[in-house]
Amino acid sequence: MASSGLSFRVGITSPADHLAHVTVEIPTAGLGATVELAMAAWCPGSYLVRDYARMVRDLRVRGDDGQPRAATKRDKQTWVIEVAGAATLTVDYAVFGHELSVRTNHIDDSHAFLHGPATFVYVEALRAEPVTITLEVPPTWALATPLAGGELGPSAAGRTLRAASIDALFDAPIHLGHTDARSFAVAGADFELAVWGPVHDGPFSLDKLALDLAAIAADHAQRVGGEPVAMPFDRYTFLLMLAPDAYGGLEHAAGSANLFHPGAFTTRKHYEALLELLSHEFFHAWNGKRIAPPALLAFDYTREAYTRCLWVMEGLTSHYDRFALVTSGRVTPRSFLDKILDDWSRLVATPGRHRASLEDSSFDAWIKLYKPDESNLNTTVSYYLKGGLVALGLDLEIRRRTEGARSLDDVLRRLWQRYGARGVPHPEDVLPDFAEASGLDLGDSFARYVRGVEDPPLVAELAAVGLELRAVADPGITVDGAAPAQLGAIVSGLRITGVPDDSPAALAGLAVGDELIAIDDWRVSSDGDVRAALTGRGPGARVELALFRRGRLLRRIAHPVAVPPSRFEIVARAEPDDAARAAYRAWLGEALPAGETLAVAVTTTRTI
Repeated sequence: MASSGLSFRVGITSPADHLAHVTVEIPTAGLGATVELAMAAWCPGSYLVRDYARMVRDLRVRGDDGQPRAATKRDKQTWVIEVAGAATLTVDYAVFGHELSVRTNHIDDSHAFLHGPATFVYVEALRAEPVTITLEVPPTWALATPLAGGELGPSAAGRTLRAASIDALFDAPIHLGHTDARSFAVAGADFELAVWGPVHDGPFSLDKLALDLAAIAADHAQRVGGEPVAMPFDRYTFLLMLAPDAYGGLEHAAGSANLFHPGAFTTRKHYEALLELLSHEFFHAWNGKRIAPPALLAFDYTREAYTRCLWVMEGLTSHYDRFALVTSGRVTPRSFLDKILDDWSRLVATPGRHRASLEDSSFDAWIKLYKPDESNLNTTVSYYLKGGLVALGLDLEIRRRTEGARSLDDVLRRLWQRYGARGVPHPEDVLPDFAEASGLDLGDSFARYVRGVEDPPLVAELAAVGLELRAVADPGITVDGAAPAQLGAIVSGLRITGVPDDSPAALAGLAVGDELIAIDDWRVSSDGDVRAALTGRGPGARVELALFRRGRLLRRIAHPVAVPPSRFEIVARAEPDDAARAAYRAWLGEALPAGETLAVAVTTTRTI
C-alpha cells in the first residue's frame, strides 16, 4: 500500500561541496490539479524569519510517467506544481549548508548537521501524515537523531528514519558523521549523548558528562512530574557539537542540538557552563515543547507566531537550568549564587529594561532579540536574562509568603498537569495559574515585574533567606585621588559600539561607529587612555572629544559623570535570625554560611 505522506531520500556524496541532495515523493491523491510545495521560513524555538528557501537550488519535478512537470514560484518559499494526471510527483533539489549553528545546516567532509526546517520541503495538506527518510551518506558516518530508526549505531548509510508527521520531522535534528557517543537510561527512558568535534583533555570527561546528565534529567523529571519519576518520551538524544567560538542550543521534543567550545572539559567553570546549557535545553522537553501557549503549539511555518509568553518558556527555563544543577548535586550553592549575581550585573547594565516589559520583549522577539541593532541596548531587555531573575524572585516570594509550604515548583507542576501532559496550550495570561498553584495573590508582582518595567526585588527577597545583595563602588583608575569618571559609552578599543540613552555620550551627540582619537587635544591610544583622561578631569568637567565619523573629523563637548557601582556581592548576614537560616536551608539544601561573602561579580562591559 502506498504511503499517504512524503518519502524523502537524502544523499550526501561529496560533502566538501556543502550540499545535501534531496528527493521527495509526493502522493497526489486528493490534492487537486496543483500541489503547493513549501519551505519553512522559521523554526520553533528560534524566533526569526530565516527564509530557508534561499538555500534551495536546482529544484526539478517529474511525474510517475517520467515526464517533467512545471514548478512555478508563487512567493519566496512556495512552488506551485502541475499534477497533470500523475499519481506521484518526484521532486529533486539540493540545499546548501555551511553555517554552523543549531538552526541551520552545516555540511563538510567531517559531518553533516541537518536541521529539519532548513532541509525538507513540505505540503501543507500532508503535514499530519507520516514521513520516511532514507539516508545515502558515507559508510563511515554514524547517526545521531531522536527520530525512529535513528538509534546509535556504527553506520548511517542506508538507514530509513520515520517521523509521525512533518512537524515531528522538523522537530528532530539529524547528525551524520564521526561522533563519540555514550548511552544511559533514566526512569525507563533511553538517553544518547553524541559528541562531534575535538574534545580538549581536562579534569572532566564524556563519561562524567553522561553521569551528570542522568542526574540532571532525573531531577528535572521529579520536579515537573513528581513521583514516580517519568519522562515525556521513550528516547532522548543530546547532540553536542564542539567548535571554537561556538555557543548555543535548540530544544526539541525528544532531543536537543547544542554548540560549545572544545575547552568544555578543561576547567570547572567551562564544564559547569556546558552543564547549564544542556540542562536548559533538556528542561524545554517540558517547558516550551509541551507547556506552551497556543501560538507555539499550532503554528504556520511561513509567518511569525506571536506570543507574550516567551518569558515563561525561557525565563522559567533559565532559572531551572541552573537551580537543577544545585538540587541534583552537580554544582555548589556558591556556584549557583555566582551565576545569579552575574545575571544581575548584566541586567542593571541594560538601559532597555526601563522601557520594555517581559511581555513586550517576548512579543517583539522577532524584531528585537534575534535582530539586534544599536538601539536594542535602549529599547528592550532579554526575556532570558530578566525572565530568569523574575522567576527566581517569584520562587523566593512564594516560599517567603507561604513560609516554605509552596514554591515555584508548584506552579510548574500545575502548568504541566493542566496543560503540557494533556497536550493543551496554556492561556496567554498565566497569572491565574500562578495564583492558584501558589495560593497567593501575585497580581502586584506581575504588574510590576512582568507587565511593568521594574527590576525584580532580589535585594528584598534574598534578605529573607539571610543574604545581602550589595552594589559596591569600584575605585577603578584614579588620578591624584580623583573619582573615576565616564561618558557611559560602550566601546571596543576606541570605537563606540553602544550609547545608552541620557548618558554623557548621548548628550554629547556620540554615535555607534564613532572612533575617539583625542581628549582636549591630547591623543588617546586605548580605552584605558580615555578612562585615565576622564578621571583626571573628574565628574562634571568639560572635555572636548575629537573623533572620526565615517572618515570625517568631528569635535564634541561632553561632561562625564561619576562611574556607577560595577562590583556586586552576595554576602551572608553575620547574625541571621532562625527564620532566615531555615529558609536558606530549605532553598539551597545547606546551612547558611553566616558572615561569608558567597559571590562576587564585576560588570565586564567595556564602558568609557
